[in-house]
Amino acid sequence: MTKRKVKRAYSAKEIAKRVTALGQKIRDDAGDDEVFVLAILKGSVVFAADLLRAIDGSVGYGFIDVVRDIADTEVAAAMEIDFLNWFDIAGRHVYLLKDVVSTGVIESYLLTQLRQKNPASIKLVALLDRPDLRTVELQADFHAFKVADGSFVGYGLEFDGKYGNLPYIAKMVS
Repeated sequence: MTKRKVKRAYSAKEIAKRVTALGQKIRDDAGDDEVFVLAILKGSVVFAADLLRAIDGSVGYGFIDVVRDIADTEVAAAMEIDFLNWFDIAGRHVYLLKDVVSTGVIESYLLTQLRQKNPASIKLVALLDRPDLRTVELQADFHAFKVADGSFVGYGLEFDGKYGNLPYIAKMVS
């Protein structure tokens, strides 16, 4: 197996600046109302922790885990997605956090399911947005970075269970 290397794409300082700006945008979007951050495990955990601290005012949060038979690929028709939640989002401003929004299949499904729980609003927030890979009609309402190609690690993003501890975001290179 060829050993993979990483090349820094976004420094810890750049990430902190973008996450702080996202926190301010989310607060502006929700006004004085409570914000409820709902993070999709596991890649968005570091992003969620920093974003929570970047939003002023009243903020609640929760996590959901998505179990899928087939990963987020172009074989979307064969995908089955299950998730459980134990929180009430009715009447709340919900911000669904995802580490990387690529095909949009998982996010589209979750947004549809969550809308049935009558939130005041629901928005999609991506750490990395990959609109070039969409297989469904979907747009992230907020994103930290828009990327065009490659696999990324660091800041909670892993490759084969490694590199999630990096304080920056790096692109995998051969």
